[in-house]
Amino acid sequence: MKRLLKIVSFVFVLLMIFATGASASTPYSTYTYSILGETMSSPHAYVPDVMMNSASLGLEVPLSQPTDIEADKDGNIYITDKGNNRIVVTDKYYEVKYIISDFVNEHGVDDRMSSPTSTFVVNDGDCTNEECNGLYVCDTFNSRLLVFDLETGEYIKSIAKPESELFGADARYSPISCVVDKYGSIYVVSQDTTEGIIVMTSRGEFINFIGAPKVTVSALDALKQMISPGAANNLTFVPTTYISLDIDTGAGQDQGGELIYATIIFTSDDHSNQEAQLVSKSSDYSPVRLLNAKGADIMNRNGFFAPSGEVAVMSSVKKTASNKDTYTGVSNIADVTSGPNGVWSIIDSERSKVYTYDHDGNLLYAFGDKGIQLGNVQGASAITYQGTNIIVLDGKSNSFTVYRRTDYGDLLDQAIYYQNQRDFDTAVKYWREVLTRNNNFDTAYVAIGKAYYRSGEYEKAIEYYQNAYDTENYATAFKEVRKEKMEKLFIFLIIGIVIVVILLAKWFKYVGKVNKRAQHKSGRRTLWEELLYGFHLMFHPYDGYWDLKHEKRGSVRASVIFIALTILAFFYQSFGTGYYSNPLGNAYSGFFAQITSVLIPLFLWIISNWCFTTLFDGEGSFKDIFVATSYALFPVPALVIISTILTNVFVGSETQICTMLVSIAYIWMGLLIVMGMQVTHDYSMGKNILTVIATIVGMVIIMFIALLFTTLIQKMVALVTTIISELSYR
Repeated sequence: MKRLLKIVSFVFVLLMIFATGASASTPYSTYTYSILGETMSSPHAYVPDVMMNSASLGLEVPLSQPTDIEADKDGNIYITDKGNNRIVVTDKYYEVKYIISDFVNEHGVDDRMSSPTSTFVVNDGDCTNEECNGLYVCDTFNSRLLVFDLETGEYIKSIAKPESELFGADARYSPISCVVDKYGSIYVVSQDTTEGIIVMTSRGEFINFIGAPKVTVSALDALKQMISPGAANNLTFVPTTYISLDIDTGAGQDQGGELIYATIIFTSDDHSNQEAQLVSKSSDYSPVRLLNAKGADIMNRNGFFAPSGEVAVMSSVKKTASNKDTYTGVSNIADVTSGPNGVWSIIDSERSKVYTYDHDGNLLYAFGDKGIQLGNVQGASAITYQGTNIIVLDGKSNSFTVYRRTDYGDLLDQAIYYQNQRDFDTAVKYWREVLTRNNNFDTAYVAIGKAYYRSGEYEKAIEYYQNAYDTENYATAFKEVRKEKMEKLFIFLIIGIVIVVILLAKWFKYVGKVNKRAQHKSGRRTLWEELLYGFHLMFHPYDGYWDLKHEKRGSVRASVIFIALTILAFFYQSFGTGYYSNPLGNAYSGFFAQITSVLIPLFLWIISNWCFTTLFDGEGSFKDIFVATSYALFPVPALVIISTILTNVFVGSETQICTMLVSIAYIWMGLLIVMGMQVTHDYSMGKNILTVIATIVGMVIIMFIALLFTTLIQKMVALVTTIISELSYR
């Protein structure tokens, strides 16, 4: 019996474990993006808790085309049921409190909404003017805003189309989204208004337009303008328009005042520009903006990519193996909502995914997918925060899904909270705990690095920036470390520079003496003299190449050494480049790869030049061309090595000096080769240039023939192998 009880207990424990695992499973993945644009798996920050539809809500008339969902500070839910011309209100437990459909207006007349699109909730304390409190409904087809009491749903007032000269008398007014700031000002998006967001007083008096979106020209009209500039007056301008608004919570924002999140819908012609802004982080084609009272976009876009939804995008829709459409273009942002501690989320209606960012624009997590399982939605149309929960409205299945925040999500929230409070020591503790759960989370590395930077521990900050490949912050911290070291070693640095200058002066003086002595020397020169002759040739190419050929100042053995030095210089560059210039370490390549990268173009040039100059009466032999070309490599090793060393000292825009040195090396080498070929073959300048062009064309032809020959050999080997295999089976 004891043994049987043990077995039963063991089975019971296993069942409990499996049950727990099943309840915690989700039908989607949660991820972030690395600086390279690669998806990085993440623990779930939110898991599906419950899905509510018309039946579970107990509605006699089912939901039809719901377009918006909002929550107030008490957790009450407000669903805009567009198809039924009503607003459904539930408590925080999703029990229906009341439904707003028919009402009696201020004139004592029975009234009714017509295709309401969205709502906005103003709780007690949200506005300095108590008259602003209430539920605001965008009654779209009736061209007005309606205000109802939050507790009872009773009608309060109606706000009609604003009157102003700026707002034309014939202009259509169809409000689809609205918010109210703490001063009582009302911001309205009208689907037929392209001048921007309408700003009104609490009484509906027009103030102005803000945040006029970018006006674009269709691709066809742009082509017409290119063909016929005079047709510019007849172009069809396609203004981009806002589609939804939300008030920023203000947490973590330093700008002060009321800030408004606004989403924009772009035309298909702008999708390529939207893709480009993911990297450039320009606000011109950003689908989400954070507007101040003047309508200026002040959104922080300090993350690896612009906060615009999906990063790995292509401008197409492709079929999957199941013959199901999979959207792969830029995200179509349907709604935006502001959450606790300054975080905010957007919903991609094409992918039915939620993307959540902090106030700096760092992607915290992305989750969700299309489907019918709990946690997936078929057609996401709106999103809102209910305390720490996230609610996504599914306009296609007429339901909404509630997502509950996990322990991992709580850790992120606490880390962000203390960071916003500038309690960086406590924030670092939470960020470290986040990394124990998710070591792929680059934002945590950056946050810890910034905390160390603020406390003056720059070397530790550098370590964490390196883990996230954050070169921008790395450069800032590196400059501080460099500054500290230079202050300590300033005298030694000055002494070192003076010593280097003196040694270089003495070295060039010595080289001059050796070259002058070798010039009058009869017989064969030593290898040392042949190597040092490269300095003379480098600065006096025409005289140098003349003596190189006719006075035998160079040799094949010295040429081989120059080639070897060039290979070694590039090999050192592959592993010796500083972190800022090569953060991923992908510049490294093996020694054999460096040999082939130098020898193949070198001998292609020599062979091609020899072939053409033989036909064009060139006086240089194959050996002369080889020696002349090899000596032209002389400036490259020195400048490449110096440039590589400097990449370990320079960061940011300073690295342009390193790039310039390498560019000078290549240009110098090219000029030496051109002048060397002219002297070697005794050509005029014009004939030499033609020969150089022909040589380059010849290099391409040789590579093509070599590739063709290699392919042919591979096919022959494959054929012989196949024949032998067939014979062995028979």
